[in-house]
Amino acid sequence: MNNTNTSNNLSPKKRIWELDFLRGVCVLLMIFDHTMYDLAFIFAPGWYKATGIYAFYQLAQYGSTYWSSPLRLFVEPLVVIIFTTLCGISCSFSKSNLKRGLLIGVFSILITIVTTIIEEPIQFGIFHMFTIAILLWSLINFLCKKDTKITAFVCAFIGIAIVVINHILCSIHDNNPTAFTDNNNFFFVGEFLTNGDWNEVYSKTSDYQPIFPLVGYVMLGAAVGPFIYKNKKSLLPHIGKYDWYSPFNMWGKIAMWVYVFHQVIIAAILALISAIFITPGDFIII
Repeated sequence: MNNTNTSNNLSPKKRIWELDFLRGVCVLLMIFDHTMYDLAFIFAPGWYKATGIYAFYQLAQYGSTYWSSPLRLFVEPLVVIIFTTLCGISCSFSKSNLKRGLLIGVFSILITIVTTIIEEPIQFGIFHMFTIAILLWSLINFLCKKDTKITAFVCAFIGIAIVVINHILCSIHDNNPTAFTDNNNFFFVGEFLTNGDWNEVYSKTSDYQPIFPLVGYVMLGAAVGPFIYKNKKSLLPHIGKYDWYSPFNMWGKIAMWVYVFHQVIIAAILALISAIFITPGDFIII
């Protein structure tokens, strides 16, 4: 689910708290979402099979129900849209989006290599999409001679075009899954190039965040960021005497690292729980 918190280069005292807050909420929802997946489809079924304890069966059923629930099907894409838009807004704060995009690109390659080795390949996830989006912004900014207003206008035009075109092509695809291609080699471009064969798509990339429409949302964020945060200061006052939002902001500040490592850490914690408390000596996933 970050700008990927390659977030901004503002000093801690100048960070825009509401952006970190929103990013942190998105990160925590992502952690919860992936934890529920691991419980529903990996650990809880293994615990039930090993122990026969009915509570583990119920836990697996609860997790499975959550994953197909209308609430999740509504919230998950909303979180992705917020996350990607924040990435675009953060383009206004980065000293070098070219370096930022290349750094995320390196992480993308490493993620692909590691996940392929463990047979859970991610060929085109959110880091890959962010790489394309941020490098595209860098190209636009360069061609516009770093003129903030012109860059924002071009980003707005491209962002709207991508979102609208994606909506049109997805509508056509829904009526005819083979309307555009007879294979899934270009699945990373958009859902309309998937043939409707999700098993094949997820065999290639377990995290699927296509260019259409998500790069469009990054572009829209990049278009409004320079105007909303012209002075690079928070628009909202620090609400509350005790900074109740600080825990969320902490997660927002380290969102990139959380995204890279959270699945490994979640699996490791659940595996240790298995080996120590539930199925002694058996990590379930090994």
